[in-house]
Amino acid sequence: MRSIRRSLLGYLLLLIALAFGGVGALVDRFAVSTMRDREEAEEKRIEQAFDLRRQEAQKKFDADLLAETKALARELQPKFGLLLGLGVGRGPPGPGQNAPPPARPWETSPRTPDPSLRAPENEVQEFRLRLSLLPLGPAPIGWQTVTAATVIDPPPPRGSGRDPGIGLIRPFAAEPYRTLSPAWPAFDAPRAVGRIQEALRKLFEEDDHPGYYQFHLLVSYPGQPGRTAAVVRSARLGQDLPFDPESLKEGSDVEYQHDDVDVPNRGLFRRVVKVAGRPGLFFPVVIPPPSQVVTGRLGSRPPDLFMRVVVQHVRPCTELDDRLASDQQNRDDQLAQVREETRTDLAQLRGRLGLIGGVTFLALVLGGWVFVARGLAPLRKLSDAVSRVSERDFRLPVSGEELGRELAPIHARLNQTLDLLRRAFAREKQAVADISHELRTPIASLLATIDVSLRKPRSPDQYRATLEDCRAIARQLGNLVERIMTLASLDAGTTRTAVVRTDPAELAAECAAVIRPLAEAHGLTFALAVDSPPELDTDPDKLREVLMNLLHNAVEYNRPGGRVDLSARAAGGALVFEVRDTGIGMPPEMQGKIFERFFRADSSRHATGVHAGLGLAIVKEYVGRLNGTVTVESTPDVGSTFRVTFPVAPVSAVQPGDPSPPAGDDRPDPRHRGKPAPAGS
Repeated sequence: MRSIRRSLLGYLLLLIALAFGGVGALVDRFAVSTMRDREEAEEKRIEQAFDLRRQEAQKKFDADLLAETKALARELQPKFGLLLGLGVGRGPPGPGQNAPPPARPWETSPRTPDPSLRAPENEVQEFRLRLSLLPLGPAPIGWQTVTAATVIDPPPPRGSGRDPGIGLIRPFAAEPYRTLSPAWPAFDAPRAVGRIQEALRKLFEEDDHPGYYQFHLLVSYPGQPGRTAAVVRSARLGQDLPFDPESLKEGSDVEYQHDDVDVPNRGLFRRVVKVAGRPGLFFPVVIPPPSQVVTGRLGSRPPDLFMRVVVQHVRPCTELDDRLASDQQNRDDQLAQVREETRTDLAQLRGRLGLIGGVTFLALVLGGWVFVARGLAPLRKLSDAVSRVSERDFRLPVSGEELGRELAPIHARLNQTLDLLRRAFAREKQAVADISHELRTPIASLLATIDVSLRKPRSPDQYRATLEDCRAIARQLGNLVERIMTLASLDAGTTRTAVVRTDPAELAAECAAVIRPLAEAHGLTFALAVDSPPELDTDPDKLREVLMNLLHNAVEYNRPGGRVDLSARAAGGALVFEVRDTGIGMPPEMQGKIFERFFRADSSRHATGVHAGLGLAIVKEYVGRLNGTVTVESTPDVGSTFRVTFPVAPVSAVQPGDPSPPAGDDRPDPRHRGKPAPAGS
């Protein structure tokens, strides 16, 4: 059997579990959101700190690279000037000029250039060969050529002593000018740039200069823009770095340019390019004729070309990455630690929530069992009170106030049920007593009649009269037993109801034909009034018995010279039968009891045995089973009116509570069709 305590506790715990689950889910969601926000804020702080350190490292890296580039530029200026035989390098061209003005004797300190820059003998011989072939051309070279060569490369004045290293004084006539030509600078310039490039490369390689550097040698001729003629780079680079000449445009005030350059097969480099500022890496270059090249004299002639050096210095970005490796590892460790702390805190929070929820749920299970038991105490009290009810005492030994508001309706309903049971028991007892009383009188009369006839010999006529009296008494006993059996059958639910289409006018006429002689025998007037009643689906036999019982009572309880009326009419969608008499009537307090079994309004008539108080009880049962209602209106010493009402709508062939008739028995019995019930039924 299912336990109410367990059910209530289970429902309560289920509700609490759902509530705990919902609250836990909300708390978990809030905690996860809060911890995620904290984690994101901490990660953002760590990333910002790392970005700050990276920016600082980047600035220091760029500053170091810039310092190295400046040092390289400062180192390049004297070396390159010494290599070219110059004192101090000249500054960049002025605004609007493609090249600087020619160097003057007081602006430079003439020195002997590096021997590696001298033209080799084979190139001199090649030039002389070309020069000797000039007279064979279409325009012979004469004094015009000699004059041009003299202007470009004038001979040194006699006794000037400008060649202290050699100590030779060449007279003007001693040097034949056929060895000179204004085409010598154009012939030797590209070769001279190559010799300068090689000399500069060896110069820095001999110094074993560290780092990654590259020099762009930009050559410009007087009146012409400069262009890249040669590149000197560190052997570590492995290939030339790109260079944008647009950075040298006039009007730029940027001294050093920082950018990143991607070197194939070498990776990304951070670069600093010196494009302007001090020191100025702008040098005039003189291409001396062969005689001066051989003797080593430069003289004071103007430069044949100008050379500008663009310094590039780079460092691999991997160096910056190496500097940041420890910071990056520290950042990654901090991020991993923050995430691990978040997971740990979240796991601890969930564990605590689970532990608190589990302990609380266990406490609720234990406490709930006790409190539910206390809450169900009124049920136990009610159960104990119901167990004390017996057939001798139908009272509940507990009040509704003691059970609480929820059980008060149950207590009231139980009291009503027990009161109905008490009344039913009382009726059964009274019924047994009434039946015994009703049967005792006719039986005593029957025995008395037989005893009187047996006291002495009687004549045949006397015996016949005695037998007739005995038969009348037996008929009364039979009617009484039949009515008792009818009520018993109704109580047991074995009475069948055969519903057929019935004509109320015809049925009322049949009842009138039976009751009219009886009424006239009692000195009464009988009248039938039928107002075109509609047909009715009902059991004609039971309806006939209802009307006959009401008509018999109207005759029996009437006064001499009285009147009995039977009417059938339609009223408001219903069929109404009325039986009206002018008899003794009854007070209002009896009108609610006349349908009870064995109740008689006139106790002076009980000796006849026919009026045992069962007729109206049978009428009420039949009318209820036919889905109708019966009411009474009565006034003492005026008369009574019994009104039976049936709905016109069809009703079910078998009413609730009636057993289903056996197969083949649902048709109306033709023996009762149109036949009245026996008088006194």
